[in-house]
Amino acid sequence: MLKRTRGFSLIELIVTVGIVATLAAVLGAAGWKVYERSSLAISASNIRQLSVGAAAYLGENNNVFWPYCAAGPEPRGVTWWFGYEPPGSSSLPEGRRIIRPEAGPLGGYVPMSIRPDPGLKLSGRAFKPKYKFGYIGIGYNVLLGGNWSGLEPRINVLTLEKPGEIVVFTTSAQVNTFQKPASGSNPMLEEFYGIDQREVTVHGRNAGYAMVGFANGSAGFLPIDPSTIDQRAPKANVGRFAPSGSTKYLLNQTNNN
Repeated sequence: MLKRTRGFSLIELIVTVGIVATLAAVLGAAGWKVYERSSLAISASNIRQLSVGAAAYLGENNNVFWPYCAAGPEPRGVTWWFGYEPPGSSSLPEGRRIIRPEAGPLGGYVPMSIRPDPGLKLSGRAFKPKYKFGYIGIGYNVLLGGNWSGLEPRINVLTLEKPGEIVVFTTSAQVNTFQKPASGSNPMLEEFYGIDQREVTVHGRNAGYAMVGFANGSAGFLPIDPSTIDQRAPKANVGRFAPSGSTKYLLNQTNNN
């Protein structure tokens, strides 16, 4: 005689679905925490390797910081602090521009194991890359490197009164509303490569704190000044270390005169 197969009652089905949903939420949260920790580790590794490379560069170049930018007339391309951009690259669509990290001023000093930082995608905003194979998301203090043009006097690290308080590298990004697919109604986060006392480009993507590398070779975290947060995408935590005009953490007052 065949036995009848008992199905789930409605209550049993609701309870089962609830248990599955709870397990999925717990496992999903755990997975997200692992992803966040992985992002933090990659940021730390990138900052550390850049700091080691910076120390080696300074030791072989009279202790003077490298330029942020060294733009040559076409067809020479542009040498940024983070790599060489060949001629014609800037005319390519965003995300497809070419950068060659090994040909930048730190190329011979920094290992090739620097990796794209997934933390840029944890901001709650859509992410828009600039370069193909890019997005390390680290900015250089342009006040040390001849400003944005690279043509102004560059700082000698030995003239820094408290190098352990002067940022050389930091996690960096900017809010873009002016390049498609970004717009005023669709602000997007994009990688950025420099910081100063005016631009809103310090990225607190590690729980609201920016990871930094100081001029003495140490690393740590600094908070974003709440009054400087870019209100076009406040949850992305993009701002400055201090109000506009302040060179706190960026330059000695004596260097600034």
